[in-house]
Amino acid sequence: MTLIRVLHTLSHSLHATFPRQITDPAHPDCGGVIRAEWGLADPSHVTTTPFIAGCAYLYLAHAESREYASEIAPADLLTRATIAIDYLLRVQRPSGLIDLRDCNYDSSPDTGFVVQTLCALIELARPLAQRDAAFATFLEKVERFVRRAVPGMLTGGFHTPNHRWVIASALAQAGALFPDLPVRQTIEAYIAEGFDIDADGAYIERSSGIYDSVCDRSLLLLADHWDCPTARATVTANLNWNLHLLHADGTIETGLSHRQDYGVASVPLGLAPAFLHSAARDPNPVFVRAAQMLWEKASERGVGGAAWMFYILRKFGEPEQVEASLPEDFARYFSHNGIWRVRRGALSASFFRGVTRLLNLRFGQAELSSVKISANYFGTACGWFIGDALDVQGDTATFHSEGLGRARRPGYELPLGQPVPPGQYDAMIAQRALRRLPPLTSTLTVRKVERGFDLCYKTLDGLDRVVAQIAFDFSPGGIWETEDTCLKPQAGQIVFLKRGFGLMRYGDDVIEIGPGADAHRIWQMRDAELAPQHVRVLMAFVTPIEHAFSIRVRRGQ
Repeated sequence: MTLIRVLHTLSHSLHATFPRQITDPAHPDCGGVIRAEWGLADPSHVTTTPFIAGCAYLYLAHAESREYASEIAPADLLTRATIAIDYLLRVQRPSGLIDLRDCNYDSSPDTGFVVQTLCALIELARPLAQRDAAFATFLEKVERFVRRAVPGMLTGGFHTPNHRWVIASALAQAGALFPDLPVRQTIEAYIAEGFDIDADGAYIERSSGIYDSVCDRSLLLLADHWDCPTARATVTANLNWNLHLLHADGTIETGLSHRQDYGVASVPLGLAPAFLHSAARDPNPVFVRAAQMLWEKASERGVGGAAWMFYILRKFGEPEQVEASLPEDFARYFSHNGIWRVRRGALSASFFRGVTRLLNLRFGQAELSSVKISANYFGTACGWFIGDALDVQGDTATFHSEGLGRARRPGYELPLGQPVPPGQYDAMIAQRALRRLPPLTSTLTVRKVERGFDLCYKTLDGLDRVVAQIAFDFSPGGIWETEDTCLKPQAGQIVFLKRGFGLMRYGDDVIEIGPGADAHRIWQMRDAELAPQHVRVLMAFVTPIEHAFSIRVRRGQ
């Protein structure tokens, strides 16, 4: 990972973005970059702001590095950056804040994201501005935007937990660059809340795909520009947590996320600058290797990601090549968040407490997205198997489902013997007596073995003759094979595994499950969650149930 490679990536990204910058002087949004999915110019940290930083960084590198000659004319870079900052200044509201045009208007946190990026640019670019008059004119506009933004951020508030650290760090950066700005009181108010890291190393939002990198970057910037001793230790804990969530292909487990990255398989490139930044302050070869791996695995590197990589490499220098290994062979239970993570080379599995999605398993190209167990028993939450408790002992994990997820069920309401006005039916429900029935309590035991897992699902209580299923939801694109059948199922298709074993093949990567069960033929059970984006393989049961089955992986034909 070198500065030159990052610069070439940055240049490529800018080339791809140029057609989306509005350059018509008569256009009211001249200089802004159109966000493709909106068809609108967007001033935020996702679109126009990283474009400004990217252009300025290439200009800076061309002026100061003998090893790099920009593929884009420096004059063109400066012109584009200048009209883009002019656009930002025009759309800045009287408060000094900007809009995120699909949800947040007059937004302090979204302005904070922008100020983070622009302050990093100012920090690196001031020396050049002292000897380059044209660049100094551009940089003065950047500084003007930041100065105008700070008063609005001081009292602007936030929406989500990560916003606190974005605002606090942006104010700390601005305060370091412009000592006359009165940022102390607001920064200290945010810091006084304490950082939202738990015992496992996860932030409140548990967003490994997006917002962990936001928090980590923000807290590292805060530590660089403010007296905040616990900030770096907080980041270290989170980065170590994320090391154990990585899959072999560089994507990361997002099955715990409370945000929009839930279930999304992507390479968390935003963590790479945080790994490097943390290692620069507190040497850690594993973090350096993680940053290198994420950079190598990422298939799409946006201007924003490359711009932050440039900032870190330019500020701290290029890391030395390291031979450190990432965690790739372990079984670890993170009890606070209820996730048992198992890695063995290409095999990567996550088991989740407290949700219907009991596991996710990856092996090379093959993915078993989820396993869900459900019964048609007094509505959804009574029939769904949810691991209310997860006990891990060595190589064995045991889920226990109480079957009590729905109030006043399982059971039947009894008559009140008094008038029940139509508008009062729900309000009076608690007054009714119940005829209660036993909840469907059950266990799922999972044992880690060579090439996969042995499992056993067992019902402990509840009525007999209740229909149930185990649903295996595979990512589409595989070939389903049994002893006498082979087909290419499509997303939304349902297949019953009646007996024996079946396997889903993705190229040379295989996930095998079985033996099956054939107690009924209900294709879509009334209370079961659907999986229209996946291929569903069903094992069908009637209670009572005690079924041992396995999940195995292998490579080859």
